[in-house]
Amino acid sequence: MEAESNPGASGHSHLSDPGKEARAKSGVPVVPVFDGFRAFAILGVVMLHMFGASGVVAFGDDGLLARLVWGTNGRVVEVLFVISGFVVFLPTVARSGDFGSLASYAIRRAARLLPAYWLVIAICLVLIGLVDLNPDVPLPGFVSVAGHVSGLEVPISLFTSNYPVGFGVNPPLWTLSLEVAFYIVLPIIAAVYFRHPWIGLGIAAVVTAVWDTFFHHVVDIASAVDIVVSASEALRLLTASGAQLPAWAFSFALGMTGAWAYVAITRSPDSAERRKRVAALLGVSATALMVLAFVLGGYFSDVPGPLPLSMAFSLALATTMLLIALAPNQIQWPFANERIRALGDISYGIYLIHLVLVIFLGQKLSLPRDGTFGDLLIWMAVVMPLSILYGYLSARFLEQPIRRWARKFGRRAAPLPAPETVPSDKPSST
Repeated sequence: MEAESNPGASGHSHLSDPGKEARAKSGVPVVPVFDGFRAFAILGVVMLHMFGASGVVAFGDDGLLARLVWGTNGRVVEVLFVISGFVVFLPTVARSGDFGSLASYAIRRAARLLPAYWLVIAICLVLIGLVDLNPDVPLPGFVSVAGHVSGLEVPISLFTSNYPVGFGVNPPLWTLSLEVAFYIVLPIIAAVYFRHPWIGLGIAAVVTAVWDTFFHHVVDIASAVDIVVSASEALRLLTASGAQLPAWAFSFALGMTGAWAYVAITRSPDSAERRKRVAALLGVSATALMVLAFVLGGYFSDVPGPLPLSMAFSLALATTMLLIALAPNQIQWPFANERIRALGDISYGIYLIHLVLVIFLGQKLSLPRDGTFGDLLIWMAVVMPLSILYGYLSARFLEQPIRRWARKFGRRAAPLPAPETVPSDKPSST
C-alpha cells in the first residue's frame, strides 16, 4: 500500500521516532496516517480547553457552535484510544500472533509513557506549591502523589470522592492512567484476541455496555441488595466510572480489530476494485461519523449521550480511520504528510502540559474570558506555541533518548510470516 512509504522518518532525523524506526527495520507495518490522527486529536483536545478558558463555549451551552465543539473536540479523545489499540497490537498481528518478549514490551511501554508523565507531575507539584496554581487545591499528600506516580489515580478515584485526578490542575492525566491499564491487560489477551478478533470485539462491546448500564442504574442495583446510595454519590460514581478502562474497552478493541483487518487486507492481492470499495465505504463511514457527531454534540462533554449512539459513533470513527489508512495517497495526505507526522511525534508532551499552561498563563497574564472569538485567538496565540515548544523539548531531550535507551534491552522482533500469510479468519476482500 502507498501508506508504507518512508515509514520510519518524520522529516527531521533528530526527532525520528525510535519505535517507528525499529518497526520499519523488523518489517512491522508503520501506518503514517496514525501519526496524523494523533496530532489532530491532541490539537482538538487543546482547542476544547481553550474554547472553555476563553468563554467562547461554556459547559451547559446548547447553541450551534457549542454543539459542534462538543460533538468534535469534546469526543476527540476517543481517537487516542483507538490509536493505542491499533498501534500497540499491530506488531502482534504482523507476527501472526507472537506477542514477543513480555519484559521487552514492559520496558518499551514504560519508557514511552512514564518519564514525560512523571516530569509533568513534578511540574504540577512545583506550581501548586510555589505559585498557588489553584487556590482551591492544597499541596497533595503522599497517597495522592503515589497514586499519580504509579498511574493508579483513575482506579483510586472510583473509590473515593477526595482524589482529584491531575491534582485538580491537570485533569487530562486521566487518559494516561487508562493507557497504563490497557498496557497491562494487552499481553494477557493478545494471543487469543489475534485468533478471534471479531469475538474479542464483541466481548469488548458487551463489557462496555454492561459497565455503562451498571453505573447508570447503580442506585436501583444497590437498593436490591439493601445498600443505600445517595443521588450525589451515584452521580460521582457514574462520572468516575466513565474514566475507567471498561468504559473504553470497545474503543481499544476497535483499534485492535482494525490492526488485524489492516494486516489481512494489505497482505491480500491489491486491485483497483478494492480501492473503489474503500473509497465508497469511506464516504459512508465519514458521513455517518459526521451525523453522529452532530447528534451527540447535543450532549455535554462529561455526559456522553445514549450508549447505542456513543457506540455507533465509536464504530464509525474507527472504521473511518481504518479506511483512510487503506485509501490512496491523496486521501491520506492530510494525515500522513511530513509536517503533520512531525507534530504527531511531539504531541504527547503537548497533551501533558497544555492545560497546566492554560491555568497558569490565564491566571498570571489575566487572559480575557469574555467569550469573543478575539479572546479565543489571544488564548491560541499564547498557549499553542508554548505547548508545541514544550512538546518538542520533551520529545527531543527526554522521551526519545529514553526510548532509544530502553530498546537496547529488547530482543529482536520475531520474524514476520511470508507475505502471503495472513491472520486467521481473514475477512473477505474489500
